[in-house]
Amino acid sequence: MMITTIDTTVDGGILTIDQAAAYLSIPKATLYTWRTRRPGFGPRALKLGGCLRYRRADLDAWVAEHVETLDDFGVIPAQRVDDGISLSRASRPREAG
Repeated sequence: MMITTIDTTVDGGILTIDQAAAYLSIPKATLYTWRTRRPGFGPRALKLGGCLRYRRADLDAWVAEHVETLDDFGVIPAQRVDDGISLSRASRPREAG
């Protein structure tokens, strides 16, 4: 019986879907889902000999495009002391127990 292993080294420029998923630390199914259910969202892919392949440069570019910034979180500016408004959640009285 021959045991096969998947080579997950990414030194080369062209990766299999298994290698691309390992490189991005996501399940292979996620890449398939992005490709079929969210066309245009996931990293660019190519077909070689009928097989789906990813260029490492395309994966790196896709990751760089999806880095979140502080603007993505709607950061609230620091409260000034004289505003008189609390940004914390209001307390409610404790019930006697």
